Amino acid sequence: MKKGKRKFEANSSGQLLIVAALAIAILISSTTIYVYELSKKTNSSDNSSLSNFVLALKQSTRNTMISSLTNVSNGGEKTVLAANLDRLSQVFRGINHLGICQLAFSPLNDSNYDSGIWFSWDTGDMGVSSAYANFTLKVYSMAVNTTLKYAVNITTAITINGYYTKSVGNEKTVSLRCNVYNEEELALAKNMTFFYEMLGSWMPVDSSNNLIIMDYGNGTYRITFTVETPSNFVPVSTHILDLRDVFVQANTTCYEA
Repeated sequence: MKKGKRKFEANSSGQLLIVAALAIAILISSTTIYVYELSKKTNSSDNSSLSNFVLALKQSTRNTMISSLTNVSNGGEKTVLAANLDRLSQVFRGINHLGICQLAFSPLNDSNYDSGIWFSWDTGDMGVSSAYANFTLKVYSMAVNTTLKYAVNITTAITINGYYTKSVGNEKTVSLRCNVYNEEELALAKNMTFFYEMLGSWMPVDSSNNLIIMDYGNGTYRITFTVETPSNFVPVSTHILDLRDVFVQANTTCYEA
């Protein structure tokens, strides 16, 4: 597979939150228009109309979950997820082509998820940003009477591991391998930043550290950079935005190879 270098530059979290908010507004509007036009143009049987309606609804709930996770992972409140899903539910209640439509949702709460959101950024060599909610759709009229239950899980995860080799004096060359996943499938990163810990402080890695990021084009990345530290181990923190602008980070500790 051909190897290539890709340069990543940081985006401000404030800009991301604005983009996420705009995405929600556009999503709600486009969902209303799309479903309305779909309903008007559907001339087939009720079952076919219902199937198309459910397909549009599932895609809309998924898009809303992604936009909400993007917002929360970049500093927004966890309540954003429930608020956005409530707005989406109201939109679908206004669609009456097939009859009365009710979309109920329940953000997951368990040992990992709080209000449908789970962040695991500081344990092991893996980082997770995830949103999970259960849905119940009810559509009923003289011609249609159906109940559909489904769940949507949006998860961005990364794994990171590596080692270092000694150079001259306290200089060390750190080598990392990073994989990015969307819903357990390898995915691409939009932005990657790295930090290393020295004497209790996190130091940014930049061009002065001879940073090289090798992008293999399949969700796998090789990273090398140099650091000056007297320690015999190098803690590293990796911060990533995926192509959906969902933020996730993971820490690892590199020892001499």
